[in-house]
Amino acid sequence: MILAYLHQVQLNNDGVDMWQESGNLTNAFGDLTISSNWQDSPDCSENSLVSQLQTTLDLQQQLDIFSMSAGRVLTLSGLTLKTALGEFTARGSKNGQHQHLVTLTLEKQVLAELCYEAEYAFTPLIQQQLLLLESEWLFALRNALVVSRLQQMALKDPLTLLGNRRFFDDSFAKAIQLAKRHQSPFVLLLLDLDNFKQVNDISGHSVGDDVLLKVADCMRDTLRATDSLFRFGGDEFAVLLSDSDAEHAERVSERLLQAIKQDAFLAEHQVGCSIGLARLAPEQQARDVFHQADEALYQAKLSGKGKVRHSSLTRPKFAEARAGALLAAS
Repeated sequence: MILAYLHQVQLNNDGVDMWQESGNLTNAFGDLTISSNWQDSPDCSENSLVSQLQTTLDLQQQLDIFSMSAGRVLTLSGLTLKTALGEFTARGSKNGQHQHLVTLTLEKQVLAELCYEAEYAFTPLIQQQLLLLESEWLFALRNALVVSRLQQMALKDPLTLLGNRRFFDDSFAKAIQLAKRHQSPFVLLLLDLDNFKQVNDISGHSVGDDVLLKVADCMRDTLRATDSLFRFGGDEFAVLLSDSDAEHAERVSERLLQAIKQDAFLAEHQVGCSIGLARLAPEQQARDVFHQADEALYQAKLSGKGKVRHSSLTRPKFAEARAGALLAAS
């Protein structure tokens, strides 16, 4: 087990600073609650770590700034920050022979876990020097976490915790730009649940919410962690596929369709889904890809639900097909 010391700085009889243990060994996730004398007098000079960290509320940028200061104490192989909002890794990180794990705590509130990796051992003196640096990060880290949490709340669907429509619009535009810049494949999937309205009508909205949660779980379990998942509202969902998965989008779509179809809870309520997909062509803009995926989704619905369709209708034909569907439903 990796052990971490807790220390405090005090003066010896000659007035020289010295390290002295203030407690017993803790477990691998050492408690880094900082004493008041460190909080009250941080070094806030222009080039200090505190001042550098206060220039940004971005967690990744703060981690990179901190890693440069920590690297002056000991040459690090890697540095990872684990928070409730996600995991962040300093640029250039890789595995090291030795690890040092700590918990960053401020005013009895756990902010994050920090994992150092290096080819050299973390001696008690090195741990104490890192502890001093960590104490300078705590307030800036807490502020960044608060801002990040608020940003995530504004961009997530409160029920499923998938991205909301606002987040989709931003992510979709960026994904199109990246795909064009790197000439890489990109596919948009649009999902619409089949028979969802009857769940709300027969079983109530509480069960309807459970259905939406189950669909979101199926999407997470079926797709890669790097794929972007969204709920627009109601029973409409979207997925952004890039790189290798985009080349096999039909296969991915069929796998997702089957995962939802075979789920016992969703089968009990006779809920399935229809999927429309559209590939990015070099001359297309984001709105063109979205319209094509929307067209494909309606083709899937018109063909009897529970299907995957790639857009092939021209827009005039699509308008006719949609008008026919509306008349049939009326």
